Amino acid sequence: MDISRVCAVFVIRSVIVLTSAIGWGDVGEQPIEKPKAEIFAGTIRTLEVEKRVITVETTPISKTFGIASDCEVTTKDKPKATLEDLTVGDVVNVTYQEEANGLLVAHRIELKSPPKETGDQERRSSVNGFVRR
Repeated sequence: MDISRVCAVFVIRSVIVLTSAIGWGDVGEQPIEKPKAEIFAGTIRTLEVEKRVITVETTPISKTFGIASDCEVTTKDKPKATLEDLTVGDVVNVTYQEEANGLLVAHRIELKSPPKETGDQERRSSVNGFVRR
């Protein structure tokens, strides 16, 4: 093989590699960004275990979260707790993401402190699965 033929083959292969690499690059589409996780701290006002919905309040703000099926629940005594270990009045940190449709979805709920004891007799109501104090 003569040197000019080797150079020609090298140039052609280089052009092919470079043009095919262009197709692998950015084609103008923005990558889909995963929603950022945020934390909301407050007191549980409503908890519907069966519907997987929780409302947490920090006066004057109240947020209602759908609870993800793989939501991690932790307490000081139980690192792998369940929703049943939480009660209305508990102080929690909720790690959540806001979905594109505006729905807030809880992915982690951490019990910070149990409800404060009061001298009043505790009132519980099963209306809509809410527990009231």
